[in-house]
Amino acid sequence: MARVVVVGAGNGGAVTANLLSSKGLDVVVVDPSPQHVYQPGLLDLALGEDLAVSRPIQDVVMAPVLRDRARKVRVEDHSVLVGDKEIVYDYLVLAPGVESVEVPLPAWHTVDGALSIRERIRSFSGTKIVVGYWGVVKCPAAPFEMAFSLKLRYPKAEVTLLNPVSSPPELMRPMSEALGKRARELGVRVMRGFTVSRVDTGSRTIESESGERVEYDLALLDPPVKVGKEFKELAKGDFIPVDERLRYGRYDDVFVVGDANGLTFPPKTGGKAHYEAKVAAWNVLAKVNGWEERKYDGRAMCAIYGGGDGFLVRMDFSGSRVLGPNKAFKDLKRAFASLYWATLKGVFP
Repeated sequence: MARVVVVGAGNGGAVTANLLSSKGLDVVVVDPSPQHVYQPGLLDLALGEDLAVSRPIQDVVMAPVLRDRARKVRVEDHSVLVGDKEIVYDYLVLAPGVESVEVPLPAWHTVDGALSIRERIRSFSGTKIVVGYWGVVKCPAAPFEMAFSLKLRYPKAEVTLLNPVSSPPELMRPMSEALGKRARELGVRVMRGFTVSRVDTGSRTIESESGERVEYDLALLDPPVKVGKEFKELAKGDFIPVDERLRYGRYDDVFVVGDANGLTFPPKTGGKAHYEAKVAAWNVLAKVNGWEERKYDGRAMCAIYGGGDGFLVRMDFSGSRVLGPNKAFKDLKRAFASLYWATLKGVFP
């Protein structure tokens, strides 16, 4: 029986492990965390919602889990060093997620970070709110969602959104235009091409690489992300490169899914990780059973809070489509906080 090691038990890792386990493969999952976190729910948590955003990993992964950190991947030896043990694999799926670069503001993608942001929002009493991000982030819609929500909560405040992208890539243009239009309707100022260079928490100013300065009373900036140091030998830049079948380099027994791989379009969302996991799982089974492998077609889908309403975005490499705004898609996003746990089985969507 083929032995599959899955590194990471987030969205991509959980879906991959569950699909392969259901087909009778010998799967082991490696992850140091005791909890699986529903990442989109961290925005709700930061905004004050009472939302359960995590469950024990063993409750969502139907395969044995090693509660330890993968210290090194040895692709030439077909092994992973976990703690002080070496685990040999026939197939390896890397889904370790990414780490936020340390910045002088709370991180967005941890429970502790979300709770810290919540306290800052609760204690806010000024007039200037700045929301934005540095560079590659998990979800480029999240800063818009945050800015829209804060504008509704504090309608008299001046809300500014810093966007480092001067002109969106074609695949992202429909979403960018829809969110930009909604920002204008709500009175949120969007500064495109603002690449953050420095945050001075003493003077409460943010400076761009071109020298622009913005003052704030409350600043919430989504930090850039990169793979952990354990995977730097595999990475090119901040992420691990993959081909169209999600294989790493020349190794047809190593796949990389989710935030850690080098695909930045579609954005690094849970929807991307989910569909990539299904492709990676299929391709492992294809290797085992002699089937034809599949290519990842760029499929992703997400619901977005749109300032009182919501949007639904669907995309693949051929293009993208934005539906809304309407209340149904806002309700869909809220409902997905419960539906999400069922999707980890990989059966739907």
